[in-house]
Amino acid sequence: MPLMLVLAAAAAALAEPTAAAPLTPVSKWNVDYGATACMLGRTYGTGKAETILALRRLPLASTLELMVYTNDRSLTMRLGQTKIGIVGGGSDDSRYESYPTQASGKRMTRMQVDATLFETLPADAVLRIAPDKMSGWAFAMPNAKAAFEALAKCNDSTAKQWGIDSTERARIAQPAKATTRPEYWIGPDDYPRTIVGKGAQGTSTVLWTIGLDGRVADCRPVVTSGEVELDKAACSAIMRHARYTPALGFDGKAMVSHATQKVTWRLPGAWSGN
Repeated sequence: MPLMLVLAAAAAALAEPTAAAPLTPVSKWNVDYGATACMLGRTYGTGKAETILALRRLPLASTLELMVYTNDRSLTMRLGQTKIGIVGGGSDDSRYESYPTQASGKRMTRMQVDATLFETLPADAVLRIAPDKMSGWAFAMPNAKAAFEALAKCNDSTAKQWGIDSTERARIAQPAKATTRPEYWIGPDDYPRTIVGKGAQGTSTVLWTIGLDGRVADCRPVVTSGEVELDKAACSAIMRHARYTPALGFDGKAMVSHATQKVTWRLPGAWSGN
């Protein structure tokens, strides 16, 4: 090989640092049957290096909340963009927020990710999270398929408590797909003016029906924000803007299905890391 090509190859190798070895788990997967949402978690490392990976998905939701807990107790709040991917699989981009929490005694970094990223996991799956402005992580997730199925069954149980047929997920061959962009369903103009005056904030979890024509109906809160007007505003905005192609059953016919979403109402300049 010519010397110039050898030097170029060496320079390229130096320019691309080797990816950090993935953290290996020190505990089994655990599914927490929470009252409002199910959480899948696993611990990596011990002592000061202890890191907890947690994944929470609302029943019938298309996104999954991913959280990383570390022992970094600095008070700095960090916001930015992150790349999330399965080595050899798919990837997604998301915003993240990172802050110390009183409840866990740890720093929590959380982000939303498309749930389909975890639908087909290899037996030796590795999850990589690469946020800007802070160090990232790589998590070995051996044999995670069974753990995610346990999370799905937990969500089926929660959906049943909300009045949804527990067999709905199993009967859907092709889930309903939004034809309008969910990130634009709710905006600052939807914040009720009377609530803004009170300085009230909160998180509404709402559930709605997707009809055979893809239109949204019967939206209702399943976990209240504590402010009736915020809950109503979440449903009102979703019913105005959300449109779908309907779900299909295994017979190829359209079928009624349901969806959920968590809506966080936060006033400009306000922050709560609880």
